[in-house]
Amino acid sequence: MRLDLQDPKFLTALVILAVFIISIFTGQIITGYSYKVVIALILGSLIIVVTLVNTDAALIILIFSMLLSPEIGAGQVPGREIVIRLDDFLLALIIFTWLAKTAVNKGLTLFIKTPINKPIVVYILICVIATLRGTVLGYVDLAKGFFYVARYTEYFLLYILVANHIHSRKQVKFFLNAFFITCAIVSVYGMLQIPSGARVTAPFEGEVGEPNTFGGYLLFVFCVAIGISLQKVSRKMRLTLAGLCILIFLPFLYTLSRASYLAVVFSYIALIILSKKKAVLVAVLAAVILTGAVLKPEAIFSRVQYTFTQQQERLARFGTVYLDESASARIFSWKDSLNAWKKHPVLGRGVTGFIFIDGQYIRTLPELGAIGFAVLLWLLWSIFKHSLNIHKKMEDELYKGLTMGYIAGFVGLVVHALASNTFIIIRIMEPFWFITGIVMMLPALNEDKIET
Repeated sequence: MRLDLQDPKFLTALVILAVFIISIFTGQIITGYSYKVVIALILGSLIIVVTLVNTDAALIILIFSMLLSPEIGAGQVPGREIVIRLDDFLLALIIFTWLAKTAVNKGLTLFIKTPINKPIVVYILICVIATLRGTVLGYVDLAKGFFYVARYTEYFLLYILVANHIHSRKQVKFFLNAFFITCAIVSVYGMLQIPSGARVTAPFEGEVGEPNTFGGYLLFVFCVAIGISLQKVSRKMRLTLAGLCILIFLPFLYTLSRASYLAVVFSYIALIILSKKKAVLVAVLAAVILTGAVLKPEAIFSRVQYTFTQQQERLARFGTVYLDESASARIFSWKDSLNAWKKHPVLGRGVTGFIFIDGQYIRTLPELGAIGFAVLLWLLWSIFKHSLNIHKKMEDELYKGLTMGYIAGFVGLVVHALASNTFIIIRIMEPFWFITGIVMMLPALNEDKIET
């Protein structure tokens, strides 16, 4: 009997046999690993299929995973911790699948033109060049440096993916709803931690929480929500977002993150400047200050006062005012950072080429040198300039509120980065770059053709 290779029965049997063989080998491989690896493999396969069929659905899954995903692996290196989260894994798979899908489908564009593409590309190139140089000089372990540079690149690819994919107002509302629902869930989780007396942090943070990171995330989403609620959107949307802002504010306060407290001040000033409802914002601010003065929450007041009430000679000080242990440690590490930068002022020692330091700008100097620092400032300025221009052009109330909230949140993150590595932290940067992709494409939504 002649075997027909095109026979559907033969093809079905071949597929079943292949699945059976692959299952046996996969089972033998994964039995040596924890259940987290098995879950990751299953989810990875699912994400690949979902991305191929419906990229919107894959991006929604990613939005929820940004704050609701556990760690799936971690490695400890001298002075630096490498933590891989499930959303790292999902983001990499979505981007890889999208790139493959784009390569196969000639009707899809790989890299859409946006106002901030140039500083992004230059910044990544500087990171790569400085890190390779640091590897040659012996400051950087290539594997560690590659991990961090790859993560930075991943953020920018997420931005490009979103910018490529946004083409309707319905999508914008769909994604924003997912962000707000996720934030509501983690805010409730944060509120449940308040009675314990510990600093509030996000879910799945491992053994040591990161309240400062949680504060930065809540700040950004809070600004976006309040920006939209100040516009002439539907009453239901306005009330829902106002409720979300109230829900966010309490766990935000109990993160006890001083960097976040400072950042929210500048964000709120930005909102007052940009909004037409200045009287409303000032009245809300006055009500919050009055409520705080009456209730005087001990944990929050103590956290702020503690910064300036220490009187030990070994601590850092400004004039006659001494700072606490944590703030002093930051000041001393910043001095070390400046000294290290002076030895390699042009291109620095490469990413991970210096000890861990709390502070985005003071960390960038020894790692990327004056060139990398200047390019980072160029990137941040480009984001601010173009988002402000877009805000001025928007007539749609939703878009107007979104851009206003985004700008206020961005201003807050820039301030937050003075004492935190804000622009490399995955739980802040994934939401930030996702919404940046939406904001930068708003002018194109009303056009017949997106320039590529």
